Amino acid sequence: MRHHDALKGAAFGLLIGVLLGTMEVLRVAWFVRGGTFRFDLLLDAWLIDGGILAVLGFLLGALRSLFRRRPRSRRSRVAPRYAPAAGSASAAGSRRAVLRLAATGLVGVGVLAVARWLEENGQAATARVGAIPASADSVGDAPRPNIVLITIDTLRADQLGCYGHPFVKTPALDAFAAQGARFGMHLVQEPQTNPSHASMFTGMYPSSSGVRIHMVDKLPNSLDTLATTFSKAGYATAGLYSWMSFDQQYSNFQRGFDVYQDLTLNKPGLLSNPLVKQAAANYRVAEQYLVVPQQFSTLSGLNAQVESASKGRADQTTDAAIAQLRSFGGKPFFLWLHYFDPHYPYEPPDQYASLYDPGYRGSLKGDIATVDAILAGKLEPAGADLQRLVSLYQGEITYLDSQISRLFTSLDQLGLTANTVVAVTGDHGESFAEHTQFEEDGNIFHPKSLYNAEARVPLLLRYPRAVKAGAVVNVPTQAVDLFPTLLDFAGLPVPSQSQGTSAVGLLSGADSGQQRLAFAAMPDYVFTTIASPRWKLIQNNASNERRLYDLSRDINETQDVLAANADVAKQLTGQLTAWMKAVKISS
Repeated sequence: MRHHDALKGAAFGLLIGVLLGTMEVLRVAWFVRGGTFRFDLLLDAWLIDGGILAVLGFLLGALRSLFRRRPRSRRSRVAPRYAPAAGSASAAGSRRAVLRLAATGLVGVGVLAVARWLEENGQAATARVGAIPASADSVGDAPRPNIVLITIDTLRADQLGCYGHPFVKTPALDAFAAQGARFGMHLVQEPQTNPSHASMFTGMYPSSSGVRIHMVDKLPNSLDTLATTFSKAGYATAGLYSWMSFDQQYSNFQRGFDVYQDLTLNKPGLLSNPLVKQAAANYRVAEQYLVVPQQFSTLSGLNAQVESASKGRADQTTDAAIAQLRSFGGKPFFLWLHYFDPHYPYEPPDQYASLYDPGYRGSLKGDIATVDAILAGKLEPAGADLQRLVSLYQGEITYLDSQISRLFTSLDQLGLTANTVVAVTGDHGESFAEHTQFEEDGNIFHPKSLYNAEARVPLLLRYPRAVKAGAVVNVPTQAVDLFPTLLDFAGLPVPSQSQGTSAVGLLSGADSGQQRLAFAAMPDYVFTTIASPRWKLIQNNASNERRLYDLSRDINETQDVLAANADVAKQLTGQLTAWMKAVKISS
């Protein structure tokens, strides 16, 4: 009887989970802004909702059996012994029916798991085949340049000395900017890591590439990337990253890289198993949309624990990059290098932890417990505590600068500087309560808003053969522009998928940039923005409210000037609406 109740509970839980999962997926497809029907999400919903509720049903059924009150009379206790054979057959048949039902449910879950695995692995990452030039070492008479793309997580432009910060020490990046070009208004397409990198790698807006939700959406195999394009052109390629979101299972960014190396520290050993990594990635997709896995993650805190412990460090990232540079030999190469340090939790080495707030006497830390409390709305740092949080972030930046200095020195020592295009940029910034309106879900960390605190990142570009030292570009550029820009420098054709515009003309003087516009959107498309050489408009698409800022006088977007500039706002609104239609954010 105990097995009967437990299995019956499991079967009932499985049925409820499958129905609940189906309704949740339909809700996402019909009511969530930017959502569509996803077969992989339906499988995940059945597997996770059904699996969790089946286990709960099994446990509840077992408990019911344990605490069920038994009959007290002797007759009731002995009656089953002399029950008719037909009754015994009936009871046994009932138990067999329940066993068959439970077995069928388990087989169904197994079939769904296999289907999910086949759905995932049937799209195995394969580089697009293309003809490799007979020689990749030169373009005409000039040697083909090496390309190095350095992306730094969570780096605001205004936190660097070369962008005007009065006291944060970034001597290596400041010197690098003086040797090349600094782009003063470089905006990302979305303030999240994977969507922003997808824009850099493909030249496409998130709504066009399909990478809209961080660690949930993966890059389609059909798209060209910087790595696949350089690889087909005969370049050696390497990607070194220090954060788990770039694992193949979360991003599909690995295509085209000869070397694709994870430099994340303290990652649980279990996550080195490909099957476990794939299961974790599938769970991440479900957690984004479905109530049951969301609640399970909130109660268990498992994802937060894993992600907070798994953080790369700039010294080891630089060590790996220098070793990789030495291994290329004389072949032209494309190297992508990602530093994670400025991303929370903010725990810089000791000598940097009190660098910018030595007099702090409070108790606030930059660890993951503090981050979780802020994100959950349980802690709202202000005054000295908020300044302490910012100072820890700034300490991470200065530590990073000290390590990236070693990389620049190695480029010099290896004789690579003269013929290497090096681009340094960020994937998004970070909010520290600068704005309390026109933001989502709080005003600290990211992705919260499209204000410059999160959308404006540095772009520094050095190529001694073609870029004038000390050049400054103040017209808008965007993350999607990196794709055509780096290919232009290498003399390679830009695939037609690109929605960006090369910045080479801005550096040569062929393009004044006065007609350039930059666009961005939040993952749910509630907020979108457009920036021109002077103005920036942010629009709430749910309420139709707008804010207008004069960037020439107010780079920090402190004063809404829409009322006094209605004609400008109208023109920008029309251009933003046209862009939203073009990239399928709206119809």
